[in-house]
Amino acid sequence: MVINRTIPAATPTFTYTYNLSPSFALEGTFQPTSVVLLPNTKAGDRETLAMGGVKTGWRGRRWGFYGKVQAGVVSSSCYSWYLTRNGYDNCQRLTNFALEYGGVAEYRLSSRYSIRADAGDLLTTEFDQLLATFPGGYQYRAGLVSQHFDARIGITRSFGELREATPERVPNRSAWDLGAAFSLQPRTLLYLQFMAPYPSWGVWGSWNFSRHISWDTSLLHIGRYPGQIEYTDFQAGGRAFEALTGLKAGIRRDHMGYFAKVRGGTITYGETERQVYRLPNNHIGADLGMFTSPMLDLGGVYEVYPSRHTILRFDAGSATIFYQPKNIIDMGQIYSISGQTKTGMLMSFGAGVRF
Repeated sequence: MVINRTIPAATPTFTYTYNLSPSFALEGTFQPTSVVLLPNTKAGDRETLAMGGVKTGWRGRRWGFYGKVQAGVVSSSCYSWYLTRNGYDNCQRLTNFALEYGGVAEYRLSSRYSIRADAGDLLTTEFDQLLATFPGGYQYRAGLVSQHFDARIGITRSFGELREATPERVPNRSAWDLGAAFSLQPRTLLYLQFMAPYPSWGVWGSWNFSRHISWDTSLLHIGRYPGQIEYTDFQAGGRAFEALTGLKAGIRRDHMGYFAKVRGGTITYGETERQVYRLPNNHIGADLGMFTSPMLDLGGVYEVYPSRHTILRFDAGSATIFYQPKNIIDMGQIYSISGQTKTGMLMSFGAGVRF
C-alpha cells in the first residue's frame, strides 16, 4: 500500500531485492498505477513509479532494520494539463525524475516468508515546460519539486539457496575523510516559480568517531544559473554559499559504506533586494546585499573505498531552505516580506582521501 500525493490512496507495489550480503542489498520498486486527483482539473491522474537503489542495515534471526535510497522515474498519465474552452480538461503524459529515501523493517515468519514495512519521503522534480503557443501568447507551466510520504506493508518471499551468513570484512578505520564534490540542487525560485538545477562545487569532510558514526560537513558554492536571465528577489539572488554540518550514521562493510545523514546549516545569497528607489531617468533602481537563511539536509550517503586511502562518495536526499522574513524599503515605504519554506533535491558526487 502507498499513501500517495494529494489524497491517501492504496495501490499494489512490487519490490525485488538481491542480497549481496547480510547488511547490503540491491532493490527495485515498481508501482504500476495509483490514482491522484489533480486540483483545478476535470481529469484524474494515474502515476506509474519505477525506481532502483540500495538497502543497507542490520539483520538478525527474526528482525531486520535498514535504510534505503532509490532513484528512478514517475510517469503521470494526465499531469501536464492545459486550458481549453471547456476548462482544464486536456492533458498529456509527463515523466519526471524521482528520488526516495527512508527506512525498512522486516520480520521473518519462516525461512522463506517475511512481513515487510517501508516508510519514506518521495520527491519528484518537474522542470519548466511550454504547453502551447498561439498568436499573441503562450501557455506555460512552472516547474516544481513535489514531496510526499510513502508507506508500504506487504509479504515477501525468498528464492534461491539459503546459506548461513558469513562475517563481512571491515575496512581499515580512518579518523578523517576529506574530498571535493559536484552537486545538483533542483528547486524553484521564490516568486517567479522558475525551476533551476543550481549546480555547485564544494568540499566535504567527515570526522569519524567510529566505523558507524561521523560528524559530516559540506561547504558548497552555487554560481549563477547559466544561460538564463539573472533573477534577484527579496530573499534570494546571485551567487550563494552553503554550509551544512551534522551527523552521519550507518555501516561500513567490505569496500563500501552506507549511511543516513541529518545536517543543519545556512545558505547565504550574495544579491538580495534591500531598498528599491526611482532613478532621475524615471527607471527603477535597487540596493542589493547578502541575506542568510537556515537549511535542513536529510538523506543517505553511499561510499566506496577503492583503496586504503581513497574514497568515492554519492549523496542523495532533500534540502529544505527556511527563508527568513525581512523588511525592505520600497519608494520610501517599509514593507515586511514574510518567510517561507522551499524543499528541493540535493544530489552530490565526490571523491577524496582517507587518513
